[in-house]
Amino acid sequence: MTTPAHSLPGPPEPAAEAPPPARPRRRGPTGPAAGTPRVSLPKSAPTRSAGTGSAARPHRTGPPPGPGRTPHCGEGAEPPFDAPTVYLGEPGALLASVPAMVGFPPERSLVIVVLRAPGGGLRAPRGTAGVDALVRFDLETERGAALPADAVAACVADIRGPGPVEQIIAVVVDERGHPERGTALVAGLAEHLGAAGLTLGAAYALPGFTAGAPWRDLLDPAAAGTLPDPADSPVAFGHVLSGQQLRGSRGELTAMVAAAPELAAAVEGELAVVAAATRADYADAVRRGAPVEYSRRTAEFVLWQISAVESGAEPQPRELARVAVALRDRPVRDVMFALAAGPHAGAAERLWLLLTRALTGADRAEAAALLGYSAYLRGDGPFAGIALDIALDALPGHPMAVLLETSLRSGMRPAQLRRLVVCGYESATDLGLDLGPRR
Repeated sequence: MTTPAHSLPGPPEPAAEAPPPARPRRRGPTGPAAGTPRVSLPKSAPTRSAGTGSAARPHRTGPPPGPGRTPHCGEGAEPPFDAPTVYLGEPGALLASVPAMVGFPPERSLVIVVLRAPGGGLRAPRGTAGVDALVRFDLETERGAALPADAVAACVADIRGPGPVEQIIAVVVDERGHPERGTALVAGLAEHLGAAGLTLGAAYALPGFTAGAPWRDLLDPAAAGTLPDPADSPVAFGHVLSGQQLRGSRGELTAMVAAAPELAAAVEGELAVVAAATRADYADAVRRGAPVEYSRRTAEFVLWQISAVESGAEPQPRELARVAVALRDRPVRDVMFALAAGPHAGAAERLWLLLTRALTGADRAEAAALLGYSAYLRGDGPFAGIALDIALDALPGHPMAVLLETSLRSGMRPAQLRRLVVCGYESATDLGLDLGPRR
């Protein structure tokens, strides 16, 4: 494998299969243990992370959540871009911006758009409001159960923001030609929102998000129109300028993290040998009274691999196995959460994605949880939810995945989860690592 040009020493040995006990967390300013050298994250040419578009929280359809799962509450999140301002009298333009704000064109979905007046005493121009959040729900589960309006209203009522809600808009997307279903759903939603002290300001139905698709107003039968080209919406244009990638469907996101059987088999063939060597290395470190040094060298190895990915190298199965075993060490794993807010976030996320596709069981859960957190923090709710579903499928009840999924489903904003970044930087300081500035 080609290694990047930087000053980091050669890759250290990987981490132990059984992690050392967690050290008490120091609060306030911290520093590395005496005699522990500082090591900076390897530097390489910056590359752009493969984006997946705007945020929306994915949810589970089909069977009820398993052990450790929270009930699904749709897809939704604050936009990761500067919140667009929409004109309340131009429903066509608002509808055309939905695919870019969700990240893909929704199908057979209910999309809730929450418009909010700016906080801090600011005022939006007359007749406009800022898009504060979107929530997407499947109209039906895989078993055919209809979406309950009361559950939708409860989820929407839980969304918190900086200012008062200006308007709530419902968009029903269904190409099957059953207008009475959308009308009934919206009527129930309006009733349950009213019981929560909220008002459904507008509701629209359309078959899909192709240019020229007909839309109609579900609250005013006389109002209708045709959809402008979604590719020409200001939000989509903003994505193009920022380099964010819009997906053709939610299925494209799922395919990105699907297991790669051949790669998984190759990595599995290396894991036993790597784990055995790691156990011996950790045991030696404990005998020498140097578990912190051991964790530092282990973290260095993972950072080296992230630097290599950033330089365009493709980790080999043995290297992926070593990273997988390294992530079994809790101090090392804690450090990696900090990378989601650092200059190497894109490369780290690409490595977590590759590991998610190449691993099974608990190792896959650890990689998928890191992937989910990285996507969550940058505002990509759909991708975050898919990754967290994978983590909980691989290891039901995985503590971090449960925490993140619960936060995602309940509408917690990415900024509220930055405490994990702070903890990661503290763990890095404990190990004598310098991860660089936070974003």
